[in-house]
Amino acid sequence: MNQEKAITILLITIFTLSIIKTGIDINPAKQENKTQNFTAKTIEVVDGDTIDINRNGVEDTVRILGIDTPETRGQNTPNEFGLKNTSKNRKCLRHIGEKATQLAKQKTFEKQIKIITDPKSDRRGNYGRLLAYIQYNQTSLGQKMLKKGYARVYNSTFTQKQKYRTLETESRQKQTGIWNQTCGAS
Repeated sequence: MNQEKAITILLITIFTLSIIKTGIDINPAKQENKTQNFTAKTIEVVDGDTIDINRNGVEDTVRILGIDTPETRGQNTPNEFGLKNTSKNRKCLRHIGEKATQLAKQKTFEKQIKIITDPKSDRRGNYGRLLAYIQYNQTSLGQKMLKKGYARVYNSTFTQKQKYRTLETESRQKQTGIWNQTCGAS
């Protein structure tokens, strides 16, 4: 074995042992399972469950954790909301999606909001968006969307899942928003 190879192996061994001894976890997935709270300014509301933020000059996109609002830019699939796939229901969902977007704009646009990650949830979703709860004036935007019937619970892993399911059930019972007879809910 030449001297260069031996030095490389020695350095790798020392590095590995130092990580083991200090307990540093180099697994990025594990590092991300800590709750983070920070404030940021909303710079754009993409739709009812997605906003763009600026935190200390760095822009990011946040997907509200645990909810799904109807689309305003793409095609809605009523089946995802437990509705029959009809033209009437697609139009209704688009209308509710617009209301959800308007609510998100009213409560967060160009305002300081609180972003809270969840230790049970993935940090980023399939599209690279930060998955987090959003609060304005100490009010959860996700919970507000569920109460108004502007969203359904998104099937994923997160701490507040039971609370969110309860809010959706209450909204369905009151026939609010998506769950109104107008949207084809029964």
